[in-house]
Amino acid sequence: MITEEKNKYVKLKQIASQTITELTEQIKVLGNETEIQRSIVIIKNRSLTKARMRLSNSSKIRDKLNNDISKVAWKHRQITQEYEDDKLELMKLTEMINVQEQALLETNRNHETAIQRRNSLGVQLLEHEEVLFSSYEKVNIQEAAITKGYMTLETLEKETRDLQLEINEEERQIDLKKKELPLRKKSEEDITMLQIELSEARDETLEGLNRTIGYKELKGNDPTSEELIKKIEQLEMFLSDQERRLLEKRLLVDQVTRLSQPLGERAENCQQDRLSLAKKLNELRTQVIDSNQRMMAVSAELSMKHATALSLQQEIKEKEFQMDRCQRQPEEGLPTCPELEKEWRRMLRDRKRRQRDKEERERLAEEEQWNQLPNGQYTTAESRPNAYVPQTGPLPLPKPYGAMAPFKPSQPGANMRHFRKPTLQPLDI
Repeated sequence: MITEEKNKYVKLKQIASQTITELTEQIKVLGNETEIQRSIVIIKNRSLTKARMRLSNSSKIRDKLNNDISKVAWKHRQITQEYEDDKLELMKLTEMINVQEQALLETNRNHETAIQRRNSLGVQLLEHEEVLFSSYEKVNIQEAAITKGYMTLETLEKETRDLQLEINEEERQIDLKKKELPLRKKSEEDITMLQIELSEARDETLEGLNRTIGYKELKGNDPTSEELIKKIEQLEMFLSDQERRLLEKRLLVDQVTRLSQPLGERAENCQQDRLSLAKKLNELRTQVIDSNQRMMAVSAELSMKHATALSLQQEIKEKEFQMDRCQRQPEEGLPTCPELEKEWRRMLRDRKRRQRDKEERERLAEEEQWNQLPNGQYTTAESRPNAYVPQTGPLPLPKPYGAMAPFKPSQPGANMRHFRKPTLQPLDI
């Protein structure tokens, strides 16, 4: 029994020791597992903190992306609005281009009509110049005939003047000869008287031979009366011949004047025709010059319209290229055009500036309105009250002060430092 119990206890002891060893091993295993679990927990905590950090970063990135998306959406709305505005502006520009093209076509038609009119005027001018040249030739022929007639008239007038001079000379000679006849008679009488005196002087010389007398003999021969009569007859014949020739010359001059008178009238008529043709030619030249000036003005206007059309087409192309680029960049993930952003900021800045200027103008206008007197003048002085609102009345209507308005003294200035404050004397009662 004892051995059995001893064996039993030994077995129990062995079982207990075995269980203890197993339990210690299990405790060690559990400790190792706890260490492993602790390390796993630490790793999990670290991964959790990292996940939380990643989550916070992702939330921040999400918020940032949401902001970027909202900005992109806002910019997209702006771009769409600008696209619509550009489309409207493009439509306006196309309408303007169509209008300019129509105006250009109209100016081209006007230019063609002006060219046709200029050509017709040039043809008319050539025809008028041909007529003018023919009239000039006629006028030259008539002027040559007139000059020839004038030359003949001048020669005839010269001959008449020469004949008149000869006639005057002959008349003078005749007058001299006529004056010489009574002189001759007088000289004959004087000769007889001198002969008588000579005979008397001879008688006296015979008386005074001793006295010398100084005298001078005249040289030359005195013509006889027959010679003088012959010479007078010759002069009368020459005078009659000269008178006959003078009458012939006068008849010739009258005939030449009668023949040259219609030539002079024709020359005057041709001069009138020449003046009228010159006036017509001047009018045609002025018309041609005016048409050329109008054509130059139309061509200049046409070139200006063409330049404006080219500039508008270039602007349309630039707007289309900018619009395509703005549409293509957001699709490619690129930022929008910085030029549009700058333009938008400039527009916002200008809008704010205009709003600020408007508010400033309204404020200044309000201040000026408050500082304006009833008579229309402006003042910087503070307005004085001229009425009061009674507190006891049923209606708070202002009433004027009347003659006893309240006194409102001004603020004391810097000169008050020169005045001393008075000291109040006590009153004796």
